Amino acid sequence: MHRFVAAAALAAAAVLFPLVPASAAAPACVNGGYLVQDGDLLRLADRATVARFDAPLDAVAYVPGSRAFWAVSGDQVVSFDTSGRITRRAPLPDALRVTGPVAVAGSATSAGAGTADRWIVRTGRDVVTFRVPALKEVERHPLDGPGADILLRPRIADWDVDPADGRLYTVASGPPAQLLRIDPHTGRVTPVAAPKGLPQTGSFGAVTVDPQGTLHALHDPSGRLFDLDLAKPTIATPRTAGPRTQNRSDAAGCTDGWDYGDAPSPYPTRHAADGPRHRIADGLTLGTTADAEPDARTADKDDARPLAVRHRAGPLRVEVTVRNTTGHNALLAAWHDLDGNGRFDERDLATATVKPGGAARRVTLTWPKPRINATRSTVRIRLYGGPRGYRAPAPKPTGPADSGEVEDHLITVPAAAPDKAPLDIRNLAGPAVPDAGLPVPGVPATPLPAQPRRRHPVAITAPREPDGIPLTWSVFLGLLVPAASVAARAAAKRGSR
Repeated sequence: MHRFVAAAALAAAAVLFPLVPASAAAPACVNGGYLVQDGDLLRLADRATVARFDAPLDAVAYVPGSRAFWAVSGDQVVSFDTSGRITRRAPLPDALRVTGPVAVAGSATSAGAGTADRWIVRTGRDVVTFRVPALKEVERHPLDGPGADILLRPRIADWDVDPADGRLYTVASGPPAQLLRIDPHTGRVTPVAAPKGLPQTGSFGAVTVDPQGTLHALHDPSGRLFDLDLAKPTIATPRTAGPRTQNRSDAAGCTDGWDYGDAPSPYPTRHAADGPRHRIADGLTLGTTADAEPDARTADKDDARPLAVRHRAGPLRVEVTVRNTTGHNALLAAWHDLDGNGRFDERDLATATVKPGGAARRVTLTWPKPRINATRSTVRIRLYGGPRGYRAPAPKPTGPADSGEVEDHLITVPAAAPDKAPLDIRNLAGPAVPDAGLPVPGVPATPLPAQPRRRHPVAITAPREPDGIPLTWSVFLGLLVPAASVAARAAAKRGSR
């Protein structure tokens, strides 16, 4: 009776989904996590709502090989992407069907985890592994060991894989609340610790483990998220609070994704050379996108579009496109090898603060007194920040960063140019002044004073002309005739007195 009622209810709920075809170009989910709580799809970092589902989901897990989240919905297996678009995949396999009154009451298929192309689901007293997208069952093991009885309590709801050891982890309510480890290849359940700081009663319906090995657990009655370092699982830290779960919650973590630089030799880029690398984070990019890479590549899809601007012999400025929607200030740092020595030195560094905002925008980096020895130079740009802002030591041109992006660019440095001014064709000889006798706006014209006549020296060894009067006689006559005319006028003047 219980099985029939539950199956009918879930089947009816499944038809409420707005199903759309799967997108082959769906973006991968990296270095993040998503929470499904009472039909809402939320980002784990800030609890922001991404989408709303019309039917409940169970056993939610992100499977990297398929670039999608997988879940049980009624009598269907569905998948969805980071925007919440749903795709119906297949009828529910027999291994995932709820059977028996205890299993129905305990929502026995609600634990799910993903790794590579595997979807690992708890169903009843078994841990079952499927290969997706074919939904082929590849492993099934009964849950046993010293922690099996704790794990099989009806209130246990979710688990996730730690990428460091490939084991499943979950938090069981108490008292006392306990951290359990499950081997998916044997089904053995082992108690690990009873961390301080966890609520002792109430279910933890959503559990996910991030790439850094931190387990995040949602306490359904309080709506509070707790962080637990799996390397030292003695104390749980409360992180954010939200609404309590009314019906059902689940969570899924995404894969580890890094962005690398791509500068040519001799600049270090690859992981083995401690090249610069950033864990990709939502809302913090150079340009508008960041692609996860297994290691540095010779060509990357960089879109920061740096542009160098320089006036006179003063500072050099480089404008960079950045996006910061984290809600906190980020740090933009760049090393510009302007002296061409093949290294990113301390004097090559410039930084700028990137305030949070909406769309991508241009931010300017300034080098006050650059030593420029090359017109084509390499610039390494790194953007630091994340959900909690930038709290790291001084930036370096190599090494890892917990969030952000790195890009390397070869850019052209413009030659120093004077500031441009409009050309005044009325005064090409310089500024006009009254003493020069030139017209000045607003000043009456003044007659020029008489200037004494200048005598020009005469060459005495000039070449002879081929015909006519010799050159020396021509010059002599040219001076004699005006002189005689002046003398005649002076004599006539004296005679008239």
